[in-house]
Amino acid sequence: GLAVTVPAAVSFLKHCPDARVLLVGREAEIGAALERAPGADRSRIEVRHASEVVEMHDPPAAALRGKRDSSMRVAVQAVKSGDADVCVSAGNTGALMAISRFVLKTLEGIDRPAIAFQLPNQRGGGTTVLDLGANVDCEPAHLLQFAIMGAALAAVLDGKERPTIGLLNIGEEAIKGNDTVKQAAELLRASGLNFHGNVEGNDIFRGTTDVVVCDGFVGN
Repeated sequence: GLAVTVPAAVSFLKHCPDARVLLVGREAEIGAALERAPGADRSRIEVRHASEVVEMHDPPAAALRGKRDSSMRVAVQAVKSGDADVCVSAGNTGALMAISRFVLKTLEGIDRPAIAFQLPNQRGGGTTVLDLGANVDCEPAHLLQFAIMGAALAAVLDGKERPTIGLLNIGEEAIKGNDTVKQAAELLRASGLNFHGNVEGNDIFRGTTDVVVCDGFVGN
């Protein structure tokens, strides 16, 4: 809550002198938290009021339909309107994904958003893994889309023109895995992406590939 997000925003502004922050939530509570935050540069902070809060136990559908003035919804709407470039939330992940997909939509050719994270590897860098929990049941085309998004993200984070892609499986051999994974591998081989092939869990930490793709059940 505010005890974390407001000091984090203040610290961020100290590290990024050209940035501005839009804090979304109950205005009076945010104002009180800013008063307690040492060194807050109020000239670079705007507070936008939202009357509702998405709780951690709220189902995503209920948060989307029933709390239209939630801080999460208002913050995502600010990205759509151009008032903000990025939305950061420490709240209910499922609700954030649902609201973002509804308000912002997805890029053409991408059916579902995914949760991605860089896990540290033995090469001294990070392996970008996705999906980490947004999509429990996936079709082969979804895994291909995750690979496209993962490659784009890794290219920006690591400065690599053609990041390598690994498909998480129970073995490296092409005959391994269920039908979904096998079909996804065929799509990846035909995609033009820099597809390394199947990888196993330990390859994430070895840094065998720059990106590892899996469904959200396995990733979580």
